[in-house]
Amino acid sequence: MKILFLINKAGDGGSERFVLDLAEELRSRGAECVLVYGLEGPLAEKARRAGLKTVRIGLDRRDFFSAPRNIAELCRAEGADVIHAQFPRENYYALRSLKYYDKPRVIYTCHWYQDQGSRWRLINRNHSGKLSAAVAVYDGGAQILRANGFTADKIHVIYNGVRPFVAADRAAEDQKDKDVFECCVLSRYSPEKGLDMLLDSVKMLDTAKPFRCTIYGDGELYGHIAGRVKTEGLEGRIVQAGYVQDTRDALTRADLYLSPSEKEGMSLGLLEALAAGKPCVVTDTGASRSVVEDDPCCGICVQPGDPGAFAAAVQRYMDDADLGRAHSEAALIKSERYSLRRMADEYLRLYGNRPDGT
Repeated sequence: MKILFLINKAGDGGSERFVLDLAEELRSRGAECVLVYGLEGPLAEKARRAGLKTVRIGLDRRDFFSAPRNIAELCRAEGADVIHAQFPRENYYALRSLKYYDKPRVIYTCHWYQDQGSRWRLINRNHSGKLSAAVAVYDGGAQILRANGFTADKIHVIYNGVRPFVAADRAAEDQKDKDVFECCVLSRYSPEKGLDMLLDSVKMLDTAKPFRCTIYGDGELYGHIAGRVKTEGLEGRIVQAGYVQDTRDALTRADLYLSPSEKEGMSLGLLEALAAGKPCVVTDTGASRSVVEDDPCCGICVQPGDPGAFAAAVQRYMDDADLGRAHSEAALIKSERYSLRRMADEYLRLYGNRPDGT
């Protein structure tokens, strides 16, 4: 089986990590995977280092007419069985490419959940017949896909998955500063990630015990957050570690994982925190509540944009080591539900189903 992963921006966010992890897992099972992208970036570089074939074609708005033909020509040349599109425009171009070469199945995974508006609802309804499947990464996402015009019989729910931690990944545990309560945030510096609220909540903590929150990532608001840290006297409490390739040491060193987002789908950082056995404080966005609160409970969920509630949840873990240990054990148990192996199994089954059921 040959799968073409279609994504315009080859950046370094969760969607890109999803593509690379899934492609590598499928390749380990004998599938041929090709990354097809529009804008150069870290994902393309990582894919090449991993030995995946990469092809760059125009996938932006200005490529409205050329993209479908170019996708069709590439699919014919590669003998592609599946086009796996990651965002609405990529999905639309993939479906239009079937006019020129109709052999591949088209799978669309929705990573961003919002009202697409009337124009996109009409597009989605008119093209659903050509689509093999539209995938939501959490249960609530399926309702949003329906609201955005996808027909119910094409919608599937496949939870995101991450690689398990192994003994070697836990080596950093022995190097952890036991005297400091360490929190970890894996996040882009963008408005929807709630980092301003995070800083507001840190200011409310009773830090009789030394406390440090390390943010791993980069993005447009990096300088803004750095300015606030300096002017509001948060040096020492907030550490900006920048982007890191491998987050496993960061997670292993932490006592608690934080996700302060205002908008989220199914956070891969949160799932990695479960795999690392970390209790979590999250906001009620996307799948976060069900991930941490469904049995067995492994964290606390509060409303987005409420720094007082977020600070109170963090404080509970700082004050109650037994709660942290219990939720750490629950996180490890729950992480099996969100494994990369299970996710790949479900996508392989989906890749085999055409729109007509064959």
